[in-house]
Amino acid sequence: MLKLFRRLLSDDALIMLILIVGAMLRFYRLPEIPFTHDEFSAILRTHFTTFHELIEKGVKVDGHPAGVQVFLYYWIKVFGVSEPALKTPFIVFGMLSIWLVYLVGKDWFNSTVGLVAAAFVAFLQFPVIYSQIARPYASGLCFALMMVFFWTKVIFHPQRKYYLNLAGYIVSGALCGYNHHFSMLFAVMVGVTGLFYCPREKISRYIAASLVVIVLYLPHLPILLFQMGIGGIEGWLGKPRYDFIFDYLQYIFHFSVYIYLLIIVLISLSLYWYKENPPANKKFILISLLWFLIPYIVGFIYSRYRSSVLQYSVLIFSFPFLLFVLFGFFKTTKFLHQAILVFLIGMIVIPSLIVERRHYTLFYKGAYREIVAESKHAVDSLGAGRCRVILDAKKEINPYYLEKLKCPSLAFSYFEDIRGKGQLSAYLDSCNTDFLAYGALSATNWENYAMMMAVFPYLIEHKSYCGGDFYLFSKIRPVKVSSEYYYSVTNTFEPSLPEWGWIDEKRCTDSLPVDGKKSYVNDRGIEFSPAYSRPLRYLSRSEYDMIDVSVDVRTPAVFPGAWLVLTVSSDGKDIKWSSAAVNEFVMPGHKGRVYISLRLSDTDLRHHRLIFHTFIWNPMKSAYIMDDFRVQVRSGNPVIYGLYRKVGL
Repeated sequence: MLKLFRRLLSDDALIMLILIVGAMLRFYRLPEIPFTHDEFSAILRTHFTTFHELIEKGVKVDGHPAGVQVFLYYWIKVFGVSEPALKTPFIVFGMLSIWLVYLVGKDWFNSTVGLVAAAFVAFLQFPVIYSQIARPYASGLCFALMMVFFWTKVIFHPQRKYYLNLAGYIVSGALCGYNHHFSMLFAVMVGVTGLFYCPREKISRYIAASLVVIVLYLPHLPILLFQMGIGGIEGWLGKPRYDFIFDYLQYIFHFSVYIYLLIIVLISLSLYWYKENPPANKKFILISLLWFLIPYIVGFIYSRYRSSVLQYSVLIFSFPFLLFVLFGFFKTTKFLHQAILVFLIGMIVIPSLIVERRHYTLFYKGAYREIVAESKHAVDSLGAGRCRVILDAKKEINPYYLEKLKCPSLAFSYFEDIRGKGQLSAYLDSCNTDFLAYGALSATNWENYAMMMAVFPYLIEHKSYCGGDFYLFSKIRPVKVSSEYYYSVTNTFEPSLPEWGWIDEKRCTDSLPVDGKKSYVNDRGIEFSPAYSRPLRYLSRSEYDMIDVSVDVRTPAVFPGAWLVLTVSSDGKDIKWSSAAVNEFVMPGHKGRVYISLRLSDTDLRHHRLIFHTFIWNPMKSAYIMDDFRVQVRSGNPVIYGLYRKVGL
């Protein structure tokens, strides 16, 4: 009984408690955790009949090593495609990572450091969310920590089960290589570090074991070389800013003042509860610092000077070692102190996960599923004959949720089938329904909103999700009219408005007006139209707002082309430049309306004196007529990037 009581008052009980809570945070409502875009991409790349096809068409084209894709290929053959089936193995990897962080921290420093680091890995959103995604991040973190665990035994405790630990080092190192290129980088980093600390009498065996890891990786080398030839993911991932590391640190710790204060308190306690003997193990502090920084530095340099690869997810393999740097100076091993620390971390980090990061509302409502669910609800409540549905979704992904939500016969149009902005205007004009439901992913054409409002002028409902939006528009005026637009200005040129600067009123003519009594004539030889300019701080209330610009034009029968342009500049330098071709909306010899929109959350706003400009650029200097030049600002989606940025209100 006394022995049992002692175990209950030990670090063993605390790590079990951390593991139980970590499991609850990860397994909570498991069937409702949606697949992400990356998971769907991986699932779709398992539909092959042979292993050779899998490698050629499912692995090489992806940019990741073959390990996880091959695992999913065979796992799906046995268990099928469902959220619980595919996510459970990666949640298990996440749980093992918590335990391994504790073991490594305990071995390198003491049980208190292990418990503190394990608690953060168990409760922070960064490791939680990547444990719930069937991609090579939770697995890579687990393999990296396994390698460090066995590496520590081989290098610093060679007297204990040496060959068993050496085998573990080899296997886990190879798994790192087959899992992800950054986990492979981490494995290389660990292997090289061992050369500086391996006992001299064991160095030949250590080098031989490291060479075995390389030999085990050699079959994958042609795939690596092929993927390096393809390059990175610069099509959608921009080059990192020089302050990327600070954004990353804020993201890790929830952008939370409470967690920042918690870290300060913990570091202060580590000094207050400090003991002179044994001294702090500065060797492992240095190793941890290098292992945390080197992957970031390599990724940053490669991304800046070759092709973008650096994103938060690829740094997860080295993330625990930042915790060792921060909390490696704890020397106390008293149970009461350990219990206080674990309780304090849990009481601050878990509520931050739930309330500040809104993990279980934002992550659990995936845009792919929700836009189908809301469209189904709109059609069911309004009637299929009264509500047209447009989904700007992926054709290869959408059927999964049509089947899952039991609405395979839902009548809707894919936005990509409408083919073009001018065609969308014609499509909307042809709609004979009273309502329009529109589901859009984050990469949609944001001018669609203004185009739809021109035909369906009343917004009935707007629901925002991480990665997308759902809108319900109406032609019927509701009892209570609401609008997301809070700023609107239209230059009708009757007369011109001062926001467009000085305008030659002689060019405002009543012949062939596009709308109203007068229009503005851009004569042949003029390259730029009158421009609207205004400091951005006077236009927007929030970094999530949308700016919609439209202008009516009448073009001659022969019109080589012009572009409606919007820019955001800082001290004369363009930070954002975007354009819409007039001929995409208006055929030569006709009149019509041209649209373009700006989502501020896609713009780097960390500059001084930002100015918004919009104008028509006419490089061929052809003549045309313009009218009703309109600039409107509306409330946007405050959680569009909420999983990776600070959540808006």
